[in-house]
Amino acid sequence: MKLMIPKESLVKKIIYQILRRYGIIHTQEELSEIVKSELKKINKKFTITPNRVRKIAIQIKDVEITVKTKKSKKPNPVKCPVCGNKLKIIYGKNLIGKKIPIGFQCSICQYRCDEKFFSPMKYEFKLIKK
Repeated sequence: MKLMIPKESLVKKIIYQILRRYGIIHTQEELSEIVKSELKKINKKFTITPNRVRKIAIQIKDVEITVKTKKSKKPNPVKCPVCGNKLKIIYGKNLIGKKIPIGFQCSICQYRCDEKFFSPMKYEFKLIKK
């Protein structure tokens, strides 16, 4: 059986409907499984990865993604672990007024982290109520 990749617009619609139904989804894997089961109702050949679900969810205007991070020994990130865009360094001043890096921020998805705690551990998806 040859698998099919669903269109981004269909996945956006399904993610939005899921978040309207549940309000909040606590992990990327949980959201991915629900999206996959909804896609299978449309066509049994549809498949999708958790990373693609997350990257599509980021693009939906009314969806807020919270990232819980953990300490990492890896070198400081250059790309956002959520959406893949370039991270901007956040600077602060020390006691003598010298500018020092204190963390990183993504201008696209608003991911923030400090210099030690930047490895994503858990994603939470929520529909912003208007």
